[in-house]
Amino acid sequence: MLELLFSSNNCFIKRGGFMKPHWTELLAVDRFCVRTSAQLGDREHKTLNLLYQPLTGVTASALYLTLWSKLEKDSYWSEESTHHELMASLSLPLDDIFEARKVLEGIGLLRTFQRTEEKTTLFVYELQPPLSPAQFFQDDVLSVYLFNKLGSKERYRMLRSRFLIEAIDKRVYSEVTASFNEVFSSLHYTEMMANDVVESRENTQELVGDTRTQGVTFSENTFDFSLLKADLPVFIDSDKLLNEASRSLIRRLAFVYRVGPLEMSPLIQQSLLGDDKINEEELRRRVQEWYRFEYGKEPPALGLRKPEKRPVKPQEPVDETEAMRMFYEQTSPLTFLKSRADGAQVPLADVKLVESLIFDYKLEPGVVNVLIDYVMETNNLKLNRNLVQKIAGHWTRKKIQTVAEAMELAKKEYQGQKNRQQHSGSSNQGATAFQTRPPYVRKDKLPKWLESENEKKDKDKDKKAPQEDRYAAELQEFEEMLKLRNSLRQK
Repeated sequence: MLELLFSSNNCFIKRGGFMKPHWTELLAVDRFCVRTSAQLGDREHKTLNLLYQPLTGVTASALYLTLWSKLEKDSYWSEESTHHELMASLSLPLDDIFEARKVLEGIGLLRTFQRTEEKTTLFVYELQPPLSPAQFFQDDVLSVYLFNKLGSKERYRMLRSRFLIEAIDKRVYSEVTASFNEVFSSLHYTEMMANDVVESRENTQELVGDTRTQGVTFSENTFDFSLLKADLPVFIDSDKLLNEASRSLIRRLAFVYRVGPLEMSPLIQQSLLGDDKINEEELRRRVQEWYRFEYGKEPPALGLRKPEKRPVKPQEPVDETEAMRMFYEQTSPLTFLKSRADGAQVPLADVKLVESLIFDYKLEPGVVNVLIDYVMETNNLKLNRNLVQKIAGHWTRKKIQTVAEAMELAKKEYQGQKNRQQHSGSSNQGATAFQTRPPYVRKDKLPKWLESENEKKDKDKDKKAPQEDRYAAELQEFEEMLKLRNSLRQK
């Protein structure tokens, strides 16, 4: 699938790693004709306006209806026109029409074919009928994005109710529909020969209604199945498990909910029926739960791709602090907790606590990682719920949004805590032994970003101290030898 890209002045199409302006793909003098393999009626018109237009926008919807109007009643192929006529009909510049065409192609309402001729190019625009309401609301991609566009569950339910009909309880009815062989008899050989003749005359044609029903399509390289296979347990037959239907479902769910192969692997394992079949409904449920944990309660939104800048080689971290910042930003809180436990299962209480930090305190995942690491490093690797929530409330009030801000604030809080402990120790030297001890602070492997500049210098001094002491001892010994020699000479 081609990726649609936009800029402020021109519409671009990405192919093979570079971008082309619309006029390299389409000119106003280029001709086009419209065809369809299915008649479009009132139901399709209603579905297009109510279900598709919120996703495509008004311009793309108007282009679809204009191309539709090119088809005469009961005809499946239009006369040729130029894009200049289309521009006049829609009162739109060519770049807007090109952009709207790409939107229709991307959402599955249009297929485009072109034939380059001597002076111009002929385009064939094949209109695809909208999905039926039942297919649309069962589609993992379109239904989720429509829900997001409408903005509330109530509006979504009201719109969906417009396409509902009363179901009948077939358990209280007896079906009396006649079967095929009750109505028709087998064809005679001569009748079959006549039918063959008709089919031979139509070998360059196709029957009306031969259209796709799978909705939007995805390119094969949108998901790394090889990485997914490598992460699945060896006892699972991945080739049998990941058949074409399963791949299509995984690809769609991964696109909508932004799930990577390594994150998808455990979700699939939790949704298995036996060792070689996926429970589709269970996988959908688990992916949705994963998304809510990672990104919050807001459903994913559909957006058109923006212009991509020339890829820049990622910068290497200049020091340990920068490396930790990147690690916090690029790691999910659950994965971070597992890494702190050397891959062991994270306790449910800790998972619920982290979920609360994201949903209730509205902290970014990277900021949550800093908070977790700070608390564990300064409290003997314990994740104290009350302390975590107290700090989270403070950070929320301080409007901490980025990992860098969180690290800086954690550093200040650590230094303040340490100064208070030192002050308390110096002013209470005569205190009794059973007084409350200050919170435990790790001293062996404290992250360097949490240390002050003075502490770093002190550590450097501590490293130099043994060598300096050795030099001082040798100097003292040498001076004593000089004194002894001088005293002997005087005698």
